Amino acid sequence: MPSDPREFVVPARYARMWRMRAGEEATILQTEGQQVGDFVAFNAADITEFLSTSHTRRCINSLRIGKGLSLFTNHREPIVDIIADTCGVHDILAAACDPYRYKRDFGVDDHRSCRMNFVEALEPIGIPDWRVPDPVNLFQHSPVLPDGSYQSAASTAKAGDYVTLRARMDLIAACSACPQDLLPTNGGRVKDLLVRLR
Repeated sequence: MPSDPREFVVPARYARMWRMRAGEEATILQTEGQQVGDFVAFNAADITEFLSTSHTRRCINSLRIGKGLSLFTNHREPIVDIIADTCGVHDILAAACDPYRYKRDFGVDDHRSCRMNFVEALEPIGIPDWRVPDPVNLFQHSPVLPDGSYQSAASTAKAGDYVTLRARMDLIAACSACPQDLLPTNGGRVKDLLVRLR
C-alpha cells in the first residue's frame, strides 16, 4: 500500500472504507481497466441517512449518472457531486452481488461478494448485512434494452479512467472492487482500484 494515507488501493475482491469532510474529494481510479467499483456512503453525523440509488434516480429523473450530477440520500439531500468522470458509463439499477446471487445464478458457495465486502469494511461503524444500501456501481455497464430488460456487459472503463466525487457533507464512504468473475462485468478478471483523497 502506498505510504501516503490519502492514496490507497482497494484490493481486487475486497472493499475499503474512508471518511471525508464536506468539500473534500475522492478520485476512484482504474489501475488496469474494466473494473467495477461498488460505492456506498453515509452521513457521518447520522448513518441512518445514506446514499440511495432509488432516491438519486428520482431526484435526477434519470437512470444515468455522470459529470455535473449529484448523488442523493434517502432524505433526498445531495451527498456527493460528480465533478470529473472520464468513463461516463455507470450503473444505478443493480443491487450489489451477494452470496444469494452466486448460489442462485451460478450454483457457487463461498464466493466473495460486494455486499459481504461492505459488511467487512463497514464493521467499525456497525453496518450489518441487511443495512448495506444498494450501491452506485461505478464503471459498470448495464445497458437497458428497448424491452425494458438490462444486461450485465463488460465495463467500458480503460486503465487510467477515473471518477472524482466531492463530498457535500461529512461522510463515511466505502468502495468494493467487485469480485464478479463469472460474467463479463469486470472483463473476465478482477483488478485493484486506486482511491486518492484531497
